[in-house]
Amino acid sequence: MEQQQQEQVTLTPKLIFQKIIQTKDLILKNWWLILILAGIGTAVGYYVDSEKNKRVQYISEIIFNVTGAGASQDLGGLGSLLGGMGGGRGDAGLFTGENLFYVIKTRPVLERALLTPITLSNGKKELFVNYYLDSTFIRQDDWGDFLKEWLPVRIQHTKRDSMSRLERQVFDGALNKIRDREITIGQPNIKTAFYELTVSMENETVSKVFIELLLSTVERVYQETQTRKSREMMGIMRARVDSLGRVLNRTESQLAKTTAINVEAVAPTAKVAEGRLTRSTSFVTALYLEASRSLENLQMSIVKESPLFTIIEPVVLPLETKLFTRENTKFGAILGVIVAIIFVLAKQTYSEALRDMKKK
Repeated sequence: MEQQQQEQVTLTPKLIFQKIIQTKDLILKNWWLILILAGIGTAVGYYVDSEKNKRVQYISEIIFNVTGAGASQDLGGLGSLLGGMGGGRGDAGLFTGENLFYVIKTRPVLERALLTPITLSNGKKELFVNYYLDSTFIRQDDWGDFLKEWLPVRIQHTKRDSMSRLERQVFDGALNKIRDREITIGQPNIKTAFYELTVSMENETVSKVFIELLLSTVERVYQETQTRKSREMMGIMRARVDSLGRVLNRTESQLAKTTAINVEAVAPTAKVAEGRLTRSTSFVTALYLEASRSLENLQMSIVKESPLFTIIEPVVLPLETKLFTRENTKFGAILGVIVAIIFVLAKQTYSEALRDMKKK
């Protein structure tokens, strides 16, 4: 009974406020310890930030919208590419909402962008990944101290499967740095259907070129995904047109020969073969024209799907610059304060427990 009363007394608001005041006094009493640990956390966070980005970063930003062709649909939705021909829609869900955030950073998309040939200012063509390696400090800052065998490597192939082991290692090193530290995508306002793609790199021109290249690569992947069924149907229809064209050429040649032979023919049966060939030629011609119109409709429907990405605000020079972020600095300071408070409270609780044991 007495124990229950003690528990009830412990839960009274008065004692709770007394505990809060005691805790506050204890923290203020040990302010020097909290200040020291907060300073240590801040220093560690600042060191991490400075090591993470040693160079000036150039920030490229593009605000864009994902739209489909035809009537109004949900974001990223597309109408049927086959029109009256039938067919199905692509998987528009891959490019809606947060799915788009993931798609842009996937390896297939980044590999395709990095292995795209670009034309440099001197007119020379070069893979973007080599341009990135030559124009940034990734070799010096990330690999120079412990991966010296990576430094002279250049990517010579446009397919990862064709690369040597060392080429793949260098390529993956560049890809992972770009994906993890240099690309961010989000929505500037959740009430709008706009996306904001940001690229932060150590070279102004490289940053601008890559953000435009990356967006165009995602757009091509989107188009290929959405028009996959249409392109398959177009391949089938083109083969049908070619086949009908060959049949039509044969029947027209046979009809011309038969007509020439029958000019001087006297027997009425000679006209039978000519009539059959005439009907066959007319029938094949109708099929050929219908297939040709269908193929043209497919081609036009695919063309109408472009552009799928509408740039609302393009990237412009000069770019915004920053030395490095202070995210880890802030986190280190907060973590230092929390650890200091926990330490002070744990120390006080331990001292009180020892006093209670000695009294017993």
